Amino acid sequence: MDIKLFSLCNQASTEADNGKKLILECVKRFFPECSGFSEFSSQKRMLVSISQSLLAADIVLVAVQSTMYNTTKKMLSAALDMKCVSNPEVTFALKNKVEQKKIRASVYNANIVFPQSAVVLPTNDYLNCGFSLTSGGQHIIYMPVEDEKAEQIILSSLYDYFAELSEPQIAVNAMKHRHKALINRAVRKLNENAIKAAIAGNDAADYLTSYLTKKDTSAFVIDLSFNLPSDDEDIKASAISAARKVRENNHTQLGIYISEPTASSEDGALCSYIAIANEEGTMTYKLAVDGDENAKALTKVCVDKLLTILCEPERIGNSEEESPSEKAADSNLKGILGIAASAAILAASVAGFIIALVMR
Repeated sequence: MDIKLFSLCNQASTEADNGKKLILECVKRFFPECSGFSEFSSQKRMLVSISQSLLAADIVLVAVQSTMYNTTKKMLSAALDMKCVSNPEVTFALKNKVEQKKIRASVYNANIVFPQSAVVLPTNDYLNCGFSLTSGGQHIIYMPVEDEKAEQIILSSLYDYFAELSEPQIAVNAMKHRHKALINRAVRKLNENAIKAAIAGNDAADYLTSYLTKKDTSAFVIDLSFNLPSDDEDIKASAISAARKVRENNHTQLGIYISEPTASSEDGALCSYIAIANEEGTMTYKLAVDGDENAKALTKVCVDKLLTILCEPERIGNSEEESPSEKAADSNLKGILGIAASAAILAASVAGFIIALVMR
């Protein structure tokens, strides 16, 4: 599979250089033949080059500096003749920031819109989120280039996206690296905030433990003696209760429980709850799988989802009984992780794409 990487920066930046290294490292785990980034400082020149690459490349990844991010997103959408629409999840996440005057209305308006039919690849603060477009076996991925936000998208979305496009064994090896990278980042973030997390011992905890090193125990306590809920209890209520109890039993800042995969009474699909308790309350996340997945796969995805949440522990402090952004997460794993190939129309004509850019 042919993949082309493009970067757009209008000023020198260590953060951008580091971000490109992180992106390339991820890409090469799936597509080792990738030669690296084509670098640009002009939006139009880069977009013309992208249009030429669409003639042959299967995947085009575009990483853009924050100073040009939203204007380039708008320009790319216009060049592809795609209407921009607001994304409900990003809109919900940023609305309070506008009301609290943490961001300007113009920033809000620029960050909530994406090309129609795009799959959003969110950043932790929902500013400068990435997105993907897919049509006829071709893929465009748009994302920030600076290292912090690039790493967030890489670990939470990009590995999963590429895993859907690569050979199974390559994907398995790459995802093992992603899992360990998530652990390292979560441990670092928890230690920086002086937070320790107790996890109720079950299959999910066993999977996490298999990758933990001695230094990782500074952030995690695996409670192997915890009395797990019975199968006949309400799955969500028992997950909340277990997270609270394991926190109290181990006197830690966080208590965590990942429920065993259970068939839904509504449609029979396997689902699990992640519950994270702190002194303020309990946050829950529901993940479900379709018929192509299995319980073991769901457990692994739940652990990685947990680690992505722990990579930003300050957000957990504002928890509610259920995270509003996760209420719609009752679809399959691909939908939850933002890795599904969405139906999108790229350029109806590459020649037309080039003309549109040149004439602007």
